[in-house]
Amino acid sequence: MATREVFARPQLVFFLVVGLLFMLVMGKVELPLLLGMNPQWEQKINAYRWCLHVHALAATLALLAAPIQFFPGFRSRHLQMHRVLGRLYAIAVAIAAPLAIYIALMHLAPAEKWPAVAQGCLWLGTTLAAVVTACKKQLIMHQIWITRSYALTLTFIVTRMLVDVLKMDINASFGGNANLIWVSSFMALVVADLLCISLQPGRQLGAA
Repeated sequence: MATREVFARPQLVFFLVVGLLFMLVMGKVELPLLLGMNPQWEQKINAYRWCLHVHALAATLALLAAPIQFFPGFRSRHLQMHRVLGRLYAIAVAIAAPLAIYIALMHLAPAEKWPAVAQGCLWLGTTLAAVVTACKKQLIMHQIWITRSYALTLTFIVTRMLVDVLKMDINASFGGNANLIWVSSFMALVVADLLCISLQPGRQLGAA
């Protein structure tokens, strides 16, 4: 049966844009934070510094492990590498998501706590569903769940780009930055599902 990936030809442009945004976020936010170059941030994160650094490292690993999986023919030509990267992605999320939930519960302001917890649970849940469906050889459902999971992974870039790089400050009357978490999570899942719906019947991710 003829097969194709979730992403067609435009995936290269998409991941180049993601790569550019990733480098901007790393240069403007993550590296200065890691190197202690922002005194205001240093004071804010002092109580959970190492949890945040491990979370960011694991989330970055998940972000970088997945893109090649969406390129045409990769799974069929490099099945073992596909599985290794898939396990690496799942392990990275299994570290990053619980830490995000812990940080949200213990250290975030009440307004942002529950949106962040919900986002972390969705991220962990969609990834677990992707792993379970892969183990059961339910490839179409695996495609759907892993696409949802990776869409939530990309909110790692989107929210930092909007808030920390572009300095977007959502007015409190519109729910403040807490609503940005809700909206980014919702839009990630919507876009992922629309992408999966656009597949032709019987088409599968990562096959030749």
